[in-house]
Amino acid sequence: MTEFDEPPEDSLDVEDDYDHDILLVAGSRPEVARLAPVARAFESVDRIRAVTIATGCDPMSVHEAYEALGVPVDVTVLLREPLGPNPANVAAVLMTRLDDLLVDLDPSAIMVHGGGMTAVVAAQVAFWRQIPVVHLQAGVATDDLLCPFPQEANRRVIGQLASLFLTTGGAALGSPIGPNSIPVGDTMAANPQPADLRFAGLVRRVRTRGTRLVVAGLDRPDSLGVLASLPELLEREPDIELVVFGRLAAHGAAHSLAVHDRAVVVRTVPASEMLGLITASTVLVSDDPELVADAPGLGTPAVLVDGPHVAQPGDSIRSILSPAVMDTVRQVLAVAPGPAPLPSDGLEALRVEQAVAWMFGLTPSPQLDSAQATNASDNSGSG
Repeated sequence: MTEFDEPPEDSLDVEDDYDHDILLVAGSRPEVARLAPVARAFESVDRIRAVTIATGCDPMSVHEAYEALGVPVDVTVLLREPLGPNPANVAAVLMTRLDDLLVDLDPSAIMVHGGGMTAVVAAQVAFWRQIPVVHLQAGVATDDLLCPFPQEANRRVIGQLASLFLTTGGAALGSPIGPNSIPVGDTMAANPQPADLRFAGLVRRVRTRGTRLVVAGLDRPDSLGVLASLPELLEREPDIELVVFGRLAAHGAAHSLAVHDRAVVVRTVPASEMLGLITASTVLVSDDPELVADAPGLGTPAVLVDGPHVAQPGDSIRSILSPAVMDTVRQVLAVAPGPAPLPSDGLEALRVEQAVAWMFGLTPSPQLDSAQATNASDNSGSG
């Protein structure tokens, strides 16, 4: 179901087989990475309807991210006007569109992740409509209000508006959240592993052996200098593995990498595989601004080659002229410990469903009991 600029009056009607429904509102690809497993969990338990919403500054990229992870999109909120360059303009456009959506669908609750612009706007609009807000990855990520900017401040605002707070671990650092705080784990761990055996092997080595992965997406001819410097990086850093993709992967300068035993060179990486690679990488290097903008939300520092990027306080994106890129990459590698393994029992998304069911009064406990956890693990293993 897709919402266009002027949808028919009944175009957003949904079936009434459930007593409760919840909108999973995503405004970026990193948010989809956490909400897609939740959508699958709601579908598998089948006691609450989860309605997937693709919106944000680039709703079609969010729509495609949901589909890449095997989750159908119920509503894609297209924007009626171009977005301006400042956050106030973005928020104003999203606010009216999301308010219209909540009026049309009248959900039992909404769920947002993290502290992106879409999340804070959706939470604000839902609060005004007296619709409960569930905050996934609730709490404070850092002690610095400006780091990352503006996500940390947005996260704290949502913490004042939400009814249910789902955290990745125990008590959230310095958290201004309420008593309904439930640790569920990072739902991103429940996403499918890469299907390509080369990428799956890379991710496994990162998680089990401490291998560091550098992912380089290079399309523009003026990024050739970066491509040409990658063999030296492999020579200097014996624990580094490398994935190179993009138009320049077909360039002659990539030949020495294509035959290297610690490099994978491909023309394209499917969106479903990209998530796992970026999440597992120690640093992303790319001349694609949108890809670089997604990386911090997946926990990965990013270097934007020659890109137009306005630095913000606490920003984990570095915009570097091509000749200086590899110096910056080496600096990141010197200080970044690499992605920490995600301790996962595969039940993160089911814990989210259980907590929401408890909020709706459908179950006496917000926590999965041992029998439920065992049954869920058995079903996952048999699938």
